[in-house]
Amino acid sequence: MEAVVIMKSRFYSVLYMFLLTFIFTAVVTVAKIANQDRILNNQHAKLQRVIFKVLHVPLRADMQADELQELFKERIRVSEVEGRTVYTAFAPIGETVIGHATSLNGPGFWGPIYAMVGVDAGGTRITGIEFYKQQETPGLGARISEQWFTDQFVGLSLDRAQEDKAFFSFTYPGRGKVSGELDAVTGATFTSKAVEKFLNRELVFLRKLADNNDGTMKNAE
Repeated sequence: MEAVVIMKSRFYSVLYMFLLTFIFTAVVTVAKIANQDRILNNQHAKLQRVIFKVLHVPLRADMQADELQELFKERIRVSEVEGRTVYTAFAPIGETVIGHATSLNGPGFWGPIYAMVGVDAGGTRITGIEFYKQQETPGLGARISEQWFTDQFVGLSLDRAQEDKAFFSFTYPGRGKVSGELDAVTGATFTSKAVEKFLNRELVFLRKLADNNDGTMKNAE
C-alpha cells in the first residue's frame, strides 16, 4: 500500500512539473509570436542605422523607425550582385551615387565576424566600417567594435599597385607606421589577424563593384 502511495506521489509530481513546464513554454511562445514583428522591425532599423553610418548619411538622434524606413527608401537602392546584397547611397537630390556598402564576413576566434563596409562612389577609399555582429572575447577581441578601432579604416585607400598586395595590415600600437598600417587590438592577435585576412580578401569585391558599376545591377526590392 505504501509503495502505491509513493508511486502516485511521484506520478503527480511529474505531472505537475510537466504541466508547469508546458504552461511556461506556451506563455513564452505566445509572447515571442506576439512580439515577432517588433523584434524584426528593431533588427531591420538597427541594420539600416549601420548602413547609413558607414556611408556617412546623417541621421537625427531621435529619428523613429518609420522615419528611418522612409529615408532608407529615398536614399538607398538595394541590389544583388554576385549573390551579395549591395546598398548604394544617393545624394539627397538627383541620381548622384555617393557610395556603396555591403556586409563582409569571415571566421574569428570564437565564431564568424560580420562587418558592414562602406566605400565612396569610385571605390577608392573606405568611408566607414562597423563590426555589427561578433562573438570575440570581451575586453580583448571584442574591442574591434570600438570606435577607435573602426575609425582607423575611414579614408583607407583601396588602390593597389598589384592585385596580390594587401589593402592594409595591422601592427602593434605605438610603432611607427607607414601608409596602410593600422593598430591591432592589444592581446587579441588571433582576432586582429582574422580581421586582416578576411577584410583584405573581401574588400576586392567592393573595389571591383565600383569599377564595374555600369547600371546593370538588378534591384532587389
